[in-house]
Parts: sequence; structure tokens; C-alpha cells
Amino acid sequence: MQRSDGKFGEQDVAELFCMPQVLVDLIEACLGDKSPQPLAEIILQDTALAAKILFAATKTRTQPLDSAEPVTSAIQQLGVPLVTGIALQSAKQVVRHNFSDTEIRFQYGLWFSSRAAAVAGRCLAPSINYPYIEEAQLGGLLLNLGIQVFFNRYRESYTVLDVNPWSSSIQCQFEETRYKIDHLQVADSLISQWGLDSFLADSVRFLNADPGQIEKSSILLKITRMAQQFTQNPESLSPEAEQLAQRFFGLRKSETDYLFDWAHGLYPNYASFLHDTEKLRADFNAAIDRLTVLTFMLADQEAARARLAQGETPEDLVSIARNLYLENCSATDALFFLLDQQSQLLTGLLAGGQPRMLGELKIPFEEDASLVSQALLHGEPRHSFGSGQQLTVTDHLLVRLCRSRGISCHPFRFEGRPLGVVVLGLQDEDETKSLQSLQIKMFGQVISSAMVRMSLDVQERFGEGNSLLRRVSHEVNNPLTVIGNYAEVLNNLLKEDEDRELAETIKKEVRRIDDIINYYLGQQDLPAFPVRNTDLNQLIQDTIDSLRDTELKPRNIRLQFAFKEDLARIETNPVLIKQILVNLVKNAAEAVADGGLIQVTTRDNYLADSGLHAEIIVQDNGPGIPPQVQGQLFRPVVSTKGVAHGGVGLSIVKSMVDDLGGQISCHSTSGKGTSFHVQVPYKDERPF
Repeated sequence: MQRSDGKFGEQDVAELFCMPQVLVDLIEACLGDKSPQPLAEIILQDTALAAKILFAATKTRTQPLDSAEPVTSAIQQLGVPLVTGIALQSAKQVVRHNFSDTEIRFQYGLWFSSRAAAVAGRCLAPSINYPYIEEAQLGGLLLNLGIQVFFNRYRESYTVLDVNPWSSSIQCQFEETRYKIDHLQVADSLISQWGLDSFLADSVRFLNADPGQIEKSSILLKITRMAQQFTQNPESLSPEAEQLAQRFFGLRKSETDYLFDWAHGLYPNYASFLHDTEKLRADFNAAIDRLTVLTFMLADQEAARARLAQGETPEDLVSIARNLYLENCSATDALFFLLDQQSQLLTGLLAGGQPRMLGELKIPFEEDASLVSQALLHGEPRHSFGSGQQLTVTDHLLVRLCRSRGISCHPFRFEGRPLGVVVLGLQDEDETKSLQSLQIKMFGQVISSAMVRMSLDVQERFGEGNSLLRRVSHEVNNPLTVIGNYAEVLNNLLKEDEDRELAETIKKEVRRIDDIINYYLGQQDLPAFPVRNTDLNQLIQDTIDSLRDTELKPRNIRLQFAFKEDLARIETNPVLIKQILVNLVKNAAEAVADGGLIQVTTRDNYLADSGLHAEIIVQDNGPGIPPQVQGQLFRPVVSTKGVAHGGVGLSIVKSMVDDLGGQISCHSTSGKGTSFHVQVPYKDERPF
């Protein structure tokens, strides 16, 4: 935006100097992935920073800013990366400028006065039941916006004006004489450009209006005028301030004194040495040094983000993330776990060179399962060191995998949503302190974003499959309906009960196909499938009965059941259980010779890595599966036609078992038969 004398706009604000200490706090918060509210609290400590954020949001907004919480609303619309960019540019401005002693004293005085007025507005609003606290705080903060613009444009020639106290009517008269406009009018013209549904600009523009007129106007104007009075003398209230508090809000002297003491306690710590140039310079230089470090750290963040963006697969991403940690801390190894939102299990992700055993670990997302789950549940790191620390078997396994004496678990979260955990192997407790550094937290934030991106990519690919499934569903719906209708007609025409059972079986199978398609469609619309308390034995009995006439009787196959009589009811999906059984029993029927045997067994089974399960075993006395095929049995590309147990069907079965959060395994001996073991997890703690 071009600037000319007498006209003030966004470019004037862009050139303002932000307080370096506030920039330090903001950049550290952005690197630590703070939510919009903490960021707003930091930004509301600096006039220039707040104005820059609001101008940026005004330019890019798709909807008006929330006038009750303008800064918070602006952060939400801009996003943390853009806020970080504004902070970085502001930091470069401050670091590169060679401030004179006069500029240091003037800026610190201005920074303090603005922040003190903002604190006063923040304390006043709730005390008089004004609901828009952030708006009131911003009103106080912006009182000196015009002064900052004048100072930045005219520098030391502006400081010769009598500006003590700030924003006085005398100061405005001097400005009007010299510049044909005063700083309150400048602030009004800038604030008005934000398009807020608020009297914010008016509260600054009419700051020095007659108290009688302010008394009859908006409450925000009264709060802003009172905030100015609080900052006239930071150490004590003037009689005029006490009179205005009584006139505007009906506050007694004791109530006004209480508010002043409250605000005074929130003033920044540099208030005690505002007139000591040497201390101001030392405070300023310390902040500049920290800003320089943070600037390099931001560069590291972008470099890490670029490296992670190169990962095309989850394995690539984990390998890159692992290297980031190992390059920047003393950990012996970095193990990554991703939370499966359906099964509520944390599953190990393998990076290059890591033992395959990591991929076998599935940790329940429960308090007592492991330090891994505790870290993710509570959103903060957990380590294995310290007296009295009780480690689970899983924790001991992780220590061994890391080849270390202990572990430290750090959660990945995105907008409050749990994503996963990195487990870092450590040799002693002292090493945990270095893991609390901002650098390590920054890596956590960047990796969390990469994990979300990876999840979104998976969802998009799955969404394409879901769209295809909907098209398939639409195409098969008509023929399925026709088949069902003909089955109903046959049921009415046939007289023998045995024949009618065949027609009824056709109808049931049509409904089962419809159930399966609807399940997979519904699964994509909802984060988890609906569960029911299921009598597993009865479900198996009903499913096998539906196969007797079509799959078992024609082959003269014998059937045996070995059900655990007191098997507890289980929370699962009956549609999937039934489909799994149908596939396994059909495969077994194809595998055995005429007159063969299939046995279906149920029992409880405890798996060390994931707790108590109900187990279903489908066993046949067929020829068995060749050893060279068994290792790839559940892969879709494997074809076992000619050796029984169709591979494509088993890959579908494996997917369905995964959907249940369960496990499936195959045990086969040549010439003696094959058994498939399906473990379905109980969702709660259940003793044997």
C-alpha cells in the first residue's frame, strides 16, 4: 500500500516495531503448537502486533471478524503458520534496526503504557459485567496506536512533543498544529479499516471528549476512557479517576482501588526500571538474542517440514521423522506408534532398519496398558525413570527394542485430537530434561501435521473407493431386488417345506449382501461401526445352518460344533462375523473330499499384546496348504486355485477381521488339514 503525508494505512502499521519480548513469547508459542486462545493473550500485549494481525485477517477474511473477540477470530482465520510468519517478519524488523537510547526509552514507555491500558480494560470489563472482555482489552491496547505511527514516521523529531501523560488533550493539540491531524484520529482511521461491528474506533477517537457526553454513550467508550485514567500515573490513582469510576460505573472508592491494585499486579516486570536506560538496553538486547535463536529455529522447522513432505509412504514418513529425532537428541532410537481410531489400538510403525517385532506391537489406548497410552491420553510426556515407577510388560519390551535403560514417550496431537506417540530410548533420567526443549517440541508439532496429512491422503484414497462402492451398490441394487422378489414368488409356489427352505435361504443371502454393502458404506460415514451385544455361539449356529443345504449337504460334509458353553456376550459387528464365517466355511467345504469333516470351535483366548479375546476356530481335514503359500495367504495377489482355500477371498476375510480390531492366523499341515483362528477382542476387561 502506498503511503503519503496525511494518509495512514496498512503500510504504516506494517513498519511499526513490536516489543521483542512479546515476539519471543509468540514465536515460542507458535513453535509449541498452542491453540488460538493462548496466542491471542500474547498478541494482546503489543499494539503493533495486534494491529498487524488484524490487518492481515481483514485482507484474507472470508467472513467478518468476531467483534467480541477480534484478535482470537483473526488468528483462527489466518492459522498458526501465517501468524508465525507475521511474527518472524516483525522479529527481523526489530533485530535489524539500530535503536538509539532515545528510541529505546520512548518505545519502552509506549509499550508499557499501551499494555497497562489493555490490562486495565481487561480488569474493568468483568467487574462491571461487560461480556466482551477481549474487545475491552483491545480498546485499551489501541489507545496509543496513533502515537506509534507518528513516532515511526517522524522518529526523534516527534519525541520533542510533550507526550506525558500519553494521549492527553494537550498532546493532541500539539499534533494537530504540527501535522494537521492528531494520533487519536490516526488510530480511528486505521481501526475503521478492519470493518468490526464495534464501537472500538469510536472509543479511541472520542477518548478526550467531555465526560458528560461519554457518560451517555456506549459502555465501551467509558471502559476505554477509564483505562486511560489508570495509566496516567502507574503507581497511584488520581482523584479524577476515582470520580469518573463513580460517575461512569457507580463504583465506590474502595472498589476502584481494588481494581487498580488488581491491574497494577498484572503490569509487566520492566515497569520498575522504565527510567533506567542501561537496564532497558540490557533487557532489550537479551530479547534480541533470543529472537535471533528463534529465527534460526523457525528455519529448522521449515527444513523439517520440507523433509517430511518428501515422504511418499507411511514408512518414508516414519524414517524421516526418526532421523529428525536422532539428529537432534541423544536418544538411542525413536519408535513410532499410530492410533487406530476404530480399534483404539496404538500400532507400531516400522522405519528402515528397525526390528520387525515393532510392527507386531498393538498397545490398547488405555491408562494401564503402557507409558505410551498414558502419554497420549494425558497429552504430555511420560518416562520410565524415577522411584516407584511401575512398568508394564509392554514398557519393558519397548526398552529392549530401544536398546536403552529407559524410555520417554511423547504424544502427537492435532487440534486436541490424539494421533500417535514417539518412544525415545534414553540411558538416564537427566536426558529427559533435554527432550523438553522447544526444538524437540517443534519437531513434535511438525510431525503431527505430517501425520494428519498422511491420514488425509489415506482418507482421500479410501473416499475414492467409497465412491466406487456407492456406484457398485447402485448397480447391484436392482438385480438383488429382482432375485429377492423371485425368491418370494418361489416361496409361495413351492409346497414342500424343504423346497421352501431353499427359497428362504436365497432371500437371506440377498439380505446378507445388502447388509455387507451397507456396512462398508456406513463405515465411511461414521468414525466407528455400531456395535451390539452378540451371542457369538448363537450367531455361529445360525450362520452355519444357512449353509447346510447349499454348501454342506451336496458334498456330504459332516459338521461338528465345540462351543464354550459359558462364552460371554461380546461387543462386535454381527454382519462381519457372519461374512467371515461364510467365507471360511465355504473355503473349508471346497478343500475337503466328499464326506469330509469341518469342526467349528469357540473359546476364550488371552493375547499378551491386546488382552482377552473370543476365539473362533474353523478346522477341516482336507489336504492342507503348501508351505510356500501359507506365508502369503492373506495377500490379495495370491491365488491358491487348485490347492483349495481361495486367496482372494481370504484377503477380504483379513480386512474384515482388521475392521473388528481382531486377528486371524492359519495353521496347516500337509495331509492332515487346515484350521483358521479368528480372535475377536472384548471391548472391556473380562476375567476368564
